[in-house]
Amino acid sequence: MASGFQGTEVKSHIPKLAREAEKPVMLTPSAFQKQMSLTTKQRLASIPQINLPQIVQHRDMSETSNHKVSAVDPDQTLFHVFPSEVVFQNYIPHKVCEMPLVLRNRDMVPRLVKVTMESSPYFQLVGPSGAYRKVPPGMCSTLRIIFTPWENKDYFHRLICTTEREEFIVPLRAIGARAVLDFPDQLDFSVCPVKYSTEKTLMVRNLGNREACYQISTQSPFSVTPTMGTLGIGDILQVTVVFHPLQTGDHSGSLVVHYDTGEDTHTSLHGSAVNVHIRLDRNAVTVEKTYITLSNHSTVTILNHSHVTARFQWKAFATQEEEDQLKQRFCHRLWQEENAQADNFLEWSRADTTRGERLSLLSHIYQNERAKVQGDPMLFFDDIFTIKPVEGEIWPNFSAEISVTFRPREARVYKHAVYCDISGHETRLPLRLIGEGLGPRLRFLFEELDIGKVSVISLHRYKAVLVNKGPIEGLFSLLPPTTAVGSCFTFLPQQGIIPPDGLQAISISFRTTIPGEFKEEFQFSVPQAPKPLTFTIRGYVIGPTFHFNVRALHFGDVPFGFPRTLSCRLTNTSLMPMAFTLHIPEDGSGEPSLNSSDQTSSNTHPSWRKGAQGLMKPMEFTITPCRGTICSQAFQDIQVTLCSNTVGPYQMELVVDVVGVGKKVSALPITARCVVPPLRALNPIMTFGRCYLKVPYQKMLKLVNDSDFPGCYRVLPQEHKEEDAVWYFTPQPRGTIKAHSSVEIPFILKTRLPGEHDTIADVTVFGSEESPLKIHLESIGQGPVVYVYPTEINLGTIPVVKDISQTLHLSNQSVIPAVFWAEMAGTCSRWRTEPSKGVIPPESEVSVTVTANLDDTGKFEDKVKLFIENSEVNIIPVQAVGVGTTIVTDKPFSQELNFSPHFSLTPCCYQFKITNKGRQTHQLFWTTEGFSVVQQRRALGTTKGKSTSQIPKPASPVFKLQPPQMELVPGQTKDMVLEGFSSTPQKVKERLLCHAIVGKEKRKKQIMQVDVSCEFIFPLVQISSREIMFRVEKSPSDVLTLLYKPLSLKNNCSLPLSIVLDLKKPFLICDVDQQPLPEDAQPIKLDKGEKLHLHIQFNPAYKKDLYSWVAEKTLNMRFMEHPHEEQITIRGEVHFPNLHIQTKALDFGYIMNGTEQVDCVAMTNCSPIPVHYHWSFQTDSQVNTIRFNPSPPKFKPKPPKKERDSLKYSVLPRRQFSAESVEEPTKGLEAVQDPAQQPAGSEDSLGAVQDPAQQSAGSEDSLGAVQDPAQQPASSEDVLGAVQDPAQQPAGSEESLVAKVLPSTAVEPLSLETMKGLRQFTGVENLALRMEEVFDVQPLFGVLQPGESQHVLFTFFGHPNIVARVTALCHVEGGPTYEVELSGGTLDLSYHLDTYDIDFGLQLFNEVIQAEVTLQNTGVIGFTYKVLDPSTARADSPLPGEPVVVPSTGYIEPGKERVLKVYYLPGVLGVFCSTLQIQVGHLEPAEISLKGEGTFLRISLDLPWTVKGDEKFEKILKEIKENLQEERQSNEADVLSEPASVEPSMDDPGIEEQQHPLAPGNEEILKETIGKEEEETQIDEAVAIEEASEESSEESSEESSEESSEESSTESSTESSTESSTEEPSEEPSEEPSEEPLEETSKEPPEKPAKVPSKKTSKVPSVAARDTDSDTDDGIVQDTWVQREMELMLIKQHVLEQHRIVTSRPLELRGFDKNVRQKLVQVELPNYILDMGSVTRGDTETHTVDITNTGSLPVSFQIETRVLQDKGFSLDLDQVQCLPYCNTERIEVLFDSTNLPVGEVDARLPIKVTGSYTVHIHLFATVTEHSIQKEGPPDLHSPTPLTCSERGKRRDGRRSKSAFKRIFQAERPTKGGEMKSASKEPN
Repeated sequence: MASGFQGTEVKSHIPKLAREAEKPVMLTPSAFQKQMSLTTKQRLASIPQINLPQIVQHRDMSETSNHKVSAVDPDQTLFHVFPSEVVFQNYIPHKVCEMPLVLRNRDMVPRLVKVTMESSPYFQLVGPSGAYRKVPPGMCSTLRIIFTPWENKDYFHRLICTTEREEFIVPLRAIGARAVLDFPDQLDFSVCPVKYSTEKTLMVRNLGNREACYQISTQSPFSVTPTMGTLGIGDILQVTVVFHPLQTGDHSGSLVVHYDTGEDTHTSLHGSAVNVHIRLDRNAVTVEKTYITLSNHSTVTILNHSHVTARFQWKAFATQEEEDQLKQRFCHRLWQEENAQADNFLEWSRADTTRGERLSLLSHIYQNERAKVQGDPMLFFDDIFTIKPVEGEIWPNFSAEISVTFRPREARVYKHAVYCDISGHETRLPLRLIGEGLGPRLRFLFEELDIGKVSVISLHRYKAVLVNKGPIEGLFSLLPPTTAVGSCFTFLPQQGIIPPDGLQAISISFRTTIPGEFKEEFQFSVPQAPKPLTFTIRGYVIGPTFHFNVRALHFGDVPFGFPRTLSCRLTNTSLMPMAFTLHIPEDGSGEPSLNSSDQTSSNTHPSWRKGAQGLMKPMEFTITPCRGTICSQAFQDIQVTLCSNTVGPYQMELVVDVVGVGKKVSALPITARCVVPPLRALNPIMTFGRCYLKVPYQKMLKLVNDSDFPGCYRVLPQEHKEEDAVWYFTPQPRGTIKAHSSVEIPFILKTRLPGEHDTIADVTVFGSEESPLKIHLESIGQGPVVYVYPTEINLGTIPVVKDISQTLHLSNQSVIPAVFWAEMAGTCSRWRTEPSKGVIPPESEVSVTVTANLDDTGKFEDKVKLFIENSEVNIIPVQAVGVGTTIVTDKPFSQELNFSPHFSLTPCCYQFKITNKGRQTHQLFWTTEGFSVVQQRRALGTTKGKSTSQIPKPASPVFKLQPPQMELVPGQTKDMVLEGFSSTPQKVKERLLCHAIVGKEKRKKQIMQVDVSCEFIFPLVQISSREIMFRVEKSPSDVLTLLYKPLSLKNNCSLPLSIVLDLKKPFLICDVDQQPLPEDAQPIKLDKGEKLHLHIQFNPAYKKDLYSWVAEKTLNMRFMEHPHEEQITIRGEVHFPNLHIQTKALDFGYIMNGTEQVDCVAMTNCSPIPVHYHWSFQTDSQVNTIRFNPSPPKFKPKPPKKERDSLKYSVLPRRQFSAESVEEPTKGLEAVQDPAQQPAGSEDSLGAVQDPAQQSAGSEDSLGAVQDPAQQPASSEDVLGAVQDPAQQPAGSEESLVAKVLPSTAVEPLSLETMKGLRQFTGVENLALRMEEVFDVQPLFGVLQPGESQHVLFTFFGHPNIVARVTALCHVEGGPTYEVELSGGTLDLSYHLDTYDIDFGLQLFNEVIQAEVTLQNTGVIGFTYKVLDPSTARADSPLPGEPVVVPSTGYIEPGKERVLKVYYLPGVLGVFCSTLQIQVGHLEPAEISLKGEGTFLRISLDLPWTVKGDEKFEKILKEIKENLQEERQSNEADVLSEPASVEPSMDDPGIEEQQHPLAPGNEEILKETIGKEEEETQIDEAVAIEEASEESSEESSEESSEESSEESSTESSTESSTESSTEEPSEEPSEEPSEEPLEETSKEPPEKPAKVPSKKTSKVPSVAARDTDSDTDDGIVQDTWVQREMELMLIKQHVLEQHRIVTSRPLELRGFDKNVRQKLVQVELPNYILDMGSVTRGDTETHTVDITNTGSLPVSFQIETRVLQDKGFSLDLDQVQCLPYCNTERIEVLFDSTNLPVGEVDARLPIKVTGSYTVHIHLFATVTEHSIQKEGPPDLHSPTPLTCSERGKRRDGRRSKSAFKRIFQAERPTKGGEMKSASKEPN
């Protein structure tokens, strides 16, 4: 072991290696208890096997070891570690423990291992740390781990072991104190009833050495209570385990106890569940038949023959699983509803962000709903069957009777199954409920009614009787009939209710228009009845008569398609109107028939061809009219028109249907015959002769009609026209031929193919069923004639892969175009023709180019085949010999390539294709002459975007070719791009060279040379003007027209430019003809040197008003070819005679009544034109109003409460105007509410008392007081005749400018005189007040020169209580009319103070207190306020009794408010009061009273004072004695009959006139006040002295002898009897103790009665009973009352002295700052004395001191114990925070004389009261060598205080509340002379 350590060493044994992974073992409580009792050594010895550590990181052996192969599994470590986890337990703090750690090499070769451990103050590794050590195979290496605990707690650390192959961790753990609960290892419940709770209680003790913080859990059907908690060491806990199985059979579980230290113990739980003998007496309940709305009852019995109390519930489901499924469905439905609502909220929150906050509320609502569903017991509930009770309990061997109630709702059989879920039975007991419901029994007295024969126009009435033969009422209702006759019947009533045994008569009315016999069944529905009631009615209806004036309609012969009309008359011979319908049944139902006029105008109708008619027969007859109504004995003329489309005879009938009577009541015969006239052709064969192809030729066809009827013909269109060789048509394909006449039809023909042709044309006759006429068209087609020359072509020697051409001429010698195409005879020919096809116009010539392009050298021959459409073929032989190279480009790229001028900053590209048209492979290499290969490669990087300064010289070529090298196989083509770019304008010329390696050649040779040149230029445009100006000065007589100015643009660069011009309105770009260019115009193209002439149009009338305006726009000129832009400034000025008026709205606001206000507005001529103006007032607008505004009440200060009810407000004085001014009522306006009390915002900008938007037009109270508009009807009439709001009157109304009375928002009750006065005011018509009498403008008219200014004076005359608004119009000749809104109103000032009394309550007298007063401007006129006689002191240091208001003066806008902060320093003890005055404007000042009570923080100790030797203290003590003697003499009779003097009430009006006692010059008043307060408290303090004397006597009696005890007892009983004799009988004890301070007196206001004592009447002992001489002899003051009186007088004298010091300073230094205020309570008080007596050296003495809060506020104090150092004294407390009122804090003073010399020891201990004075305790003790035995009782009147032991005896049994509180709770006389009682708490 390392040196310096003391402890135990644990030796290890090495167990065997575990072959399998360690399985987790559940720890039983006994095993855990045994494990926790083991020592570290025992735990190490109990390890059964070695577990391999877990590898955390693998390493590469190839880098760390020479032995690359290992016999150990790679997933296992090379070393065994024992122990696998180093555990220390049951150790002793600060005692060292040691444990070995063994590492065994498992491999067949030596291995290295390194063990490291991070630094720890508790664990230490002994041995080389961090160094590798070699371990032979199969050998071990042992390390030692030293553990030094500091306390008995858990420690954790780890070792890191690194081998050549892996890295693993060995945990280090120290187990500290543990809690062990002695649960049993198993708990058996044996056999228990199913669904029944069986409990077992365990008494568990904490056997460990630590408090147990546990959690207990188990699984269903077991439960445990409590589930968590704490248990102290050795304490016992009661644990209840409940077994509640829901299924029969064996059940097992585990009771798991989880400790807060991480361990778990498992207790086995076992139990078996069985069914007990519980059943229903029957399985089904059948209830008797029951009428609906009635009920029947039955019972079923549950029998409990078991020994357990069975709890049952009736459920609607057979199993719990069904209930859970239903709950899941309900919850799922709630989830869906919540998601839908959430989506809606998210949508709404996007518009309304406030709705997003409701999402959490929505989730909470649905969460509660789901919780309700889950918590629902799902008891049986049904509207039909009711079971009571639905749940309950059945005692063992008892039964329960269950009531089943049946209430059917329908007349049917009900069957329902319910289930009884009961304890002791696994499955629910089923019960079947059966019941039948009976419905109402309604019957008709007779079920069939025969009405006989009735007329169709007559009304018939009948009755039927419906009776109820059942015990319940029956509801019936008629089912609507579905037949025509049934709808003619009316039943009344159609529905109703028939009581039991009642009847209902039903009236039946019948009227029909349908003749014939009928039988109708009517059904009446009876709810809850099995079937409806049926009522049958039968009868016969007779119909009307009529006839025609002709027997038949004969049309005779009618031509096909030509209409003919006949007439007839229909007469009604009956006595009733007849509605008829006429139709011909045999007529077709298809489309209307076609007539000849339709055929000649339409070319698409199919009726021209045979069989082309539709599937439905056409409608050929037209009847006019076809329907109508004929009155009785009247007639109707009818026309029938036939347009026949059917050849042949007609035999039909005109049928008459009578509406409401029947079909085909009568018929009229119709006869006719349709004929088709025959037509013939005079020239059926038409010969056209020879015709050129596609050339039209015309001939005429003549048709003849030889019949007596007109006919209609048509030339049918040519069918299969695309396939025919000849086309024909006629411009007159259809027409009409009259009888015995003829017509000529032109035919036009075109031949399409050459040769002879015979074409047949068809001519058909309308309506003819025969074949159409055949017309033969004979013609001969002729093609074009073309001559070709030369007849052969020989090109000779030509270069290869180049086009060499010769022209071939084609001459068309015909009048039609010739279509030709050419082909080469050979395959893969190197010849081609252009064009290869085409058209030769008539009688003209076309050239065809024959081109040879040879792909190799040598001779080539071929033939050209020339084809002529519709003509013969020509053959032309061609030949040529090829020479040269086969590399070619598709674009010119040889010798020289000159680019046209190009714009700089844009790339110049030339794209072409290079093709190897030869038969050998070519490798091509491109270079630029004069540049190295490196420079050319560098050129591949573009120089775009670089400035000229960045390219001082061409380091690379401007032109570059991509790709620079390539390989071309025969026939291959590649794309190439030649690109040039220059950032500056310049001329560039470069030479490109092309070298090639052809075929298998070894060297390359130059095959191409191209000189490339280009000029890069900049776009230059010559602009005629860079700025275009328009200026218009419009005089009144001028007319504005469009203005134009020319603009010319010239392209001065060498390239065309595309210019885009952009100009905004009011300017337009126009062409040279001054026509605007279209908005979507294309860019303007300017060629080189081209000049463009434009015009810029300016529209001075663009703005429709007459105000001067300036438009300045920029004409942007962009170039499509270059990024450069040009700009031209366009400016237009239009000047009207204009003025600039300083403001458009002049609001005079509200001014005082009887005043006037003049505002000056500057008016300037801002135009270059003289302005002629004149002013007027607008009179045709509804907003120009003058309204009367009732005068607000004049403010008066708050009167006393008793005078407020009779006080009336008066009207402010006003200025009188002329006789025409508005009359103001002299009385009656008191009822109108003060506008200051109206809600904010109830006035408009002109001062209307109420928002007009909230008024109803003209609604006022009928008594004259203005009613609340929100409670008035929209158009109530004004009884008093008040004028309606002009805003609601039409413009131009005569009364629109008449003053009105505005409604107020609230109305007070009106007296009779008030109502009469207001009625007199509103009843008199207001005199006309013109707008000129309210507003004035000067000057009215004038002339202003350009730039000249003039001031316009607007005057508002303040007629009393008006609100006026008008628009002043300034008319400018030739210019606009300017409007100035003038508004103003007159009112008096109005304000509101939120309080007139500030009650500060109980406050520290030396602290500045603060209050707030809100001054609100409730009117519409701003005002200034000021505080009268404000204090000059600062707010943080006010003078006593002088309130400081911040801010003391200011201005408040209308409707605004100002918070005034009032700072006040009481400066005196007791009740204080003061006043301050605030004046608003000219109104009378408002007075605010301030009151409160001043106190200070104080404490009292139950120790005596010493005043000996201090003249000030002795003088005060003497005064107290003299005051008591005087009081004793003046109250010898009976103190109880004398009322005690009290302080004046805070509500006494006289108190406000008193000055503050500390005001300068009031020192004498302060003395008198102190004297009065002393006298007022003497009686109360006498009571305290009496009780203190009693307690002193009681304590003394405990130490005296038995005789003295008897004497004391006698005296005590005598005093008690004396007191009892003076007491009055009490009614009941007081409930609340009084907690008022001693200096505090009754503060009840005079209005409130004094409190009547509720416990017992006060007892006040005689003043003579107090004897202060015995307590104050030799300068020792022991009496608490005397101490408090002295303390109070010292404080008051000190305050007066400090005030004198401050007032003697200069005026600017008289403030009471924080330091001065703190000095007010820093008074010197007498010292408390505590004598510990004589203490033998080496002994200790203790004494307890009670410190009581005798003030009214919580107090904090601090004891300066550092002064007791080396004095032997010590305290157990040094500070106390917030000690409540009347509470006591006890401290213990200990004197230890061990290290002190013999002699007297004293110390002065200060106690600092926070925010108040400091008291001192003078501690005494005498250290002696031997114990001194005292004899006899102590003398309380001697200067030497009691010893500690004697004082301890004196205080036994007295704690909690000090004597001070008992004194405080004494009964004192109140202000009214009655006694105020306070309860005394028991000790």
